Amino acid sequence: MNIAEQYNSLKQRVYDYRYNFGSNIKYYNFWKGEKPKEIWFSRFINSHNLAQKKKIYFFSVLGEKKHIHLRKNRINIFFSGENMYSDRFMPYRSFCEKQHFDLYIDFTTYANKNSIRFPLWLMFMFEPEATYNDIKIRVGQLRYPNLEKRQRFCSLVASHDFNGIRGKMFDALSSVDKVVAAGIFRNNSDELHSTYKNNKHNFIKQFKFNICPENSNHPLYVTEKIFQAIGAGCIPIYWGGGNNPEYNILNKDAIMFWNENDNTELIRVIKEINTNIHTYNNFAKQPRLLPGAEDIVAEMFISLEEAILNVSEN
Repeated sequence: MNIAEQYNSLKQRVYDYRYNFGSNIKYYNFWKGEKPKEIWFSRFINSHNLAQKKKIYFFSVLGEKKHIHLRKNRINIFFSGENMYSDRFMPYRSFCEKQHFDLYIDFTTYANKNSIRFPLWLMFMFEPEATYNDIKIRVGQLRYPNLEKRQRFCSLVASHDFNGIRGKMFDALSSVDKVVAAGIFRNNSDELHSTYKNNKHNFIKQFKFNICPENSNHPLYVTEKIFQAIGAGCIPIYWGGGNNPEYNILNKDAIMFWNENDNTELIRVIKEINTNIHTYNNFAKQPRLLPGAEDIVAEMFISLEEAILNVSEN
């Protein structure tokens, strides 16, 4: 192997494994595009002064399973923001149930494992350095988002449709008014990129509604999608989480739920909201988050801090 080939091989290893050279925190099979020191967990650990001088390896599912190599004398943490119960990620779940990690961070918890529930949406909605007061302010913003003046009907930003739900929702809602699809899936507009420079929040906040289903269904599996719609002031049209997402945080009365059977009444109500300004205002002005949501979020932050501190001290 010549020097150029060795260099390209090294670049590929960095790309695949997300090594963080010179740091005690390393990432395997994580998101690409962020410098490891800027990843949410690195910022959380550093801002809370956790595990100083300890070597921590984070593992996830965004790569081949063979890339996961547990190291002795390290703190090994497994995190997934994906639905580990879906067919797509079941091999990883089987692997996790057999292998030992010091800590599991997931949208659910593992029986007989050292695990906590810390769903992905928390990392999209809250900064890792957030104090209780920061959390309280952010929850207030989500509870009563800025509705502004919205003339456009509905948006969809998606890259795929593994389960066919997004396509069905797009087709049904297109019978009401134009649905602007700015992602790869069903794309009919380039404005997300050309006008809004891929800023999803600024794009979808023009619309009354946002189609935001999960890519698979599990009672506890809730990602950032519904919270991004809420944060932009859209009425979410949602499927997933057993259609009871974050039941102690989200106000179900402020959300439109798609089901896999008959959506005739749902479409009728959406038509009414879209054409009647009074109906729209009455629905859209409902609080999106329930009372006490800030305390629940703060408790999850505390649980994460305590769990990482615990494994770093043992």
